[in-house]
Amino acid sequence: MTTLRIADRPVAYREFGHGGVPLLLLHGYTGGREDFDPVLEGLAAQRRVIAVDLPGHGESPGDDDPASYSLAATAAWTLELADALGLDEFALLGHSMGGLVAQRVAAAASQRLRAVVLSATGLGAPRDEVTDPLTRVAVTARDQGLESAFQVVTAAFAESDLDPDFLAERRKREDELRARYLRMSVAAVVGGARALLTAMPLGAFLRGIDVPVLVIHGEHDYVWTPTEQALLTRNIRGARRVVVPGTFHSPQWEDPEAWLVPVAEFLRTADERPVKPRRGGR
Repeated sequence: MTTLRIADRPVAYREFGHGGVPLLLLHGYTGGREDFDPVLEGLAAQRRVIAVDLPGHGESPGDDDPASYSLAATAAWTLELADALGLDEFALLGHSMGGLVAQRVAAAASQRLRAVVLSATGLGAPRDEVTDPLTRVAVTARDQGLESAFQVVTAAFAESDLDPDFLAERRKREDELRARYLRMSVAAVVGGARALLTAMPLGAFLRGIDVPVLVIHGEHDYVWTPTEQALLTRNIRGARRVVVPGTFHSPQWEDPEAWLVPVAEFLRTADERPVKPRRGGR
């Protein structure tokens, strides 16, 4: 793990590989840089790859104000991070809520991006059956603390009708997931939930993204359905979509090879595209 500072706060990240067009990885809500561990070696085979803990997650302390975890604020922070890492031009991959952030980075600064991968994400807020438990989690974190909030998360999965094999695999990782959850700041849990609950589609800004975009998701994603992710793809000019068979909301973890092959090929193809002249700098 390496750290740097943004706005006088430490930011934790891991870096792999060298050369090529750099790739910055953004995890999802309550996640961490570890979410990409199964695919980091493959991604770094031909490029520099940076997996970061977003503010308030993992080893990156965050602000005590939940408002600082809005999607717009995190997108601005991502560009500050790119500056601090010396990434003048780079590819960006966002998983889940990180995908919502990546859309906003691309809408605001596509001239700095060579490619965008949106993994297991959507146009805006998930449907009510997802956001209702999320609201309970955020309120519990605010009023009773992170340990109680994690118990609400665990209960919500236990009471769901998700695939039994998927739930069994999640139970095997429960200690790891709990330890990661308890490292978060309460403000990040609350603010991130608000960001997801209020996320609006970007409309014309999204259609104006002029870099290659790949939408990739699990066949059985339960946060944003495959239909919702197909709609996301149709709203981005020229975007491609790949469905990873037999996987759920974290296909890069559930079937790393099946996720990695199309992502790596997409990035290689994007690397080979002619670089467009900049319009007025950054």
